[in-house]
Amino acid sequence: IRSPEIAEQAAYYGDGFFHNNLLWPKEHVQRMVGLYRRRFEHYGHGPADQAIVGLGAQLYVRKNSQDAIREFRPYFDNAPVYGHGPSLEETMAQTAVVVGSPQEVIDRVLAYREVAEGDYQRQLFNVDGIGVPHRAVLEQIEMLGEIVPVLRREFAVGRPAHVPDAPLHPAMKAAQAGATAAEETAR
Repeated sequence: IRSPEIAEQAAYYGDGFFHNNLLWPKEHVQRMVGLYRRRFEHYGHGPADQAIVGLGAQLYVRKNSQDAIREFRPYFDNAPVYGHGPSLEETMAQTAVVVGSPQEVIDRVLAYREVAEGDYQRQLFNVDGIGVPHRAVLEQIEMLGEIVPVLRREFAVGRPAHVPDAPLHPAMKAAQAGATAAEETAR
């Protein structure tokens, strides 16, 4: 996730590449994803924009950004991985730490298409850790219930037809195939 060797290895085997970009500036993420995409194509697995890419983000969301920042700041400031370094605001500007309202989260995540040099198929949200209490974690998950459908719709808009959707788990593929067969039988 942090070295050219990992991007190269994923590209060599034609595997997807997940960049856990929580602690890395956007420029680093762009370099690693760009390298992976170019090498994926070089090894003959398809066009660079068809490479399967995933990104991560630290998430804290509330109905308004002021509450989100106020609530998240103590966890951020005291976290061994974040605290006592750049401010929350600096970290949010440079990395995938996303703290704000649902619309701000949507806008920030969609903006990562530029960093990923195109569409990407997986988005991981870290909603726990660094001392965030269980109650707040559950609230974050509930807020994602509002955010994720919008992200899915927005990611689909303008995606070229040759760029693949996210790969599905075999059980989900089987369920979809079963539902399609049932619909055809009902006709």
